[in-house]
Amino acid sequence: MSLVSYFEKNPAAKRHIWLISMTYPFIPLMGVGLMLATGNVHMAWAPIVFIYLIMPIIETLLGDDEHDLLGLDHEQVELSPFYRFMVHASMPVIYMSWLIGAWFVATQPLPVSSYIALTWAHGAGLAFALNSGHEIGHKTDKVSKWVALLTLAPVFYGHFRVEHNTGHHSDVATPRDSATARFGESYYGFMMREYPGAWKRAWRLESKRASRRGYSRFSLKNEVIATVLFQVVLWSAIVLVLGWTVLPYLIGAAAFGSSMLSMQNYVGHYGLLREKRPDGKYLPCMPHHSWNTKNMVTNIISYNLARHSDHHAHPSRHYQHLRNLPEVPELPYGYGTMFLLAYFPPLFRKVMDPVVLANVDGDMSKVLTKELCAAEGYA
Repeated sequence: MSLVSYFEKNPAAKRHIWLISMTYPFIPLMGVGLMLATGNVHMAWAPIVFIYLIMPIIETLLGDDEHDLLGLDHEQVELSPFYRFMVHASMPVIYMSWLIGAWFVATQPLPVSSYIALTWAHGAGLAFALNSGHEIGHKTDKVSKWVALLTLAPVFYGHFRVEHNTGHHSDVATPRDSATARFGESYYGFMMREYPGAWKRAWRLESKRASRRGYSRFSLKNEVIATVLFQVVLWSAIVLVLGWTVLPYLIGAAAFGSSMLSMQNYVGHYGLLREKRPDGKYLPCMPHHSWNTKNMVTNIISYNLARHSDHHAHPSRHYQHLRNLPEVPELPYGYGTMFLLAYFPPLFRKVMDPVVLANVDGDMSKVLTKELCAAEGYA
């Protein structure tokens, strides 16, 4: 019996595939383990090599999820509690990896290069925290809300839940969205625009909510203020316990983790533009307003986030129900390879710009450009 046939006859077994995603937060600890086992400080770079070299190779070799091994029919709702529990259970795993890294850099005599390598590796691990917080944060129950905010705290990105759900999903693929990359924009230029844009939008949205509900924007009911205070307390406690030497690790890992979120946004919406209605307003977001990839490895470690077309068309849909939709814009490679290309803007544009133009049959009026953004007042 083939693997595909087995899962078709035993749909409940699909849950076992998803357990692979729980191994990702442990990758940063590879450096710590190898350093302790060998005494070689250069082993701190092992997770970086694995993430940026080995994983893209595995991603390419395994290819796309053509048979929807990662999907789940809506009729199989009895399986959903497991999937919800699994993504919630990622929070203690993320904290364990992050805190072990903090302890190690604060207590071991490390050369600067090894400290940087471990900080970088754990920053890549925190990208998983953002991904988990994103999935959990789309749920509306109070438990999921607080689990999401706790999961986002190590990255100092608690404002993301408001900014992403209410802001990005409303504005995506339009000039007013700071999280949609413009055609020809480099990843570095996009990140410098997107990161402060996320904070500004979160504050603006929470200020409007405060005004509607009749309380001060500086109240603890403001989710931006509440999450920032919690994150400051959490980080301060770690510094008090481990000392000031841990602070560069906390800041560096959070900065790199948040840069990976910018990378996903950059790759996931590059150059795409929603059509306008006759009255000049943009049409609702449709599946063809996000870049999709069916890559098996990418979707396992991202809770199907790379099925981005379906996610943006149906934001509340649980990750196990996201579909590989036909006739949506497809990235030429999985996230691992696309992220690598994005670090080198000329290479990224050489690969991606022709794909963008082919998607609109060469019609630049259907592409999100810097000129269009400037014309609408979003320079």
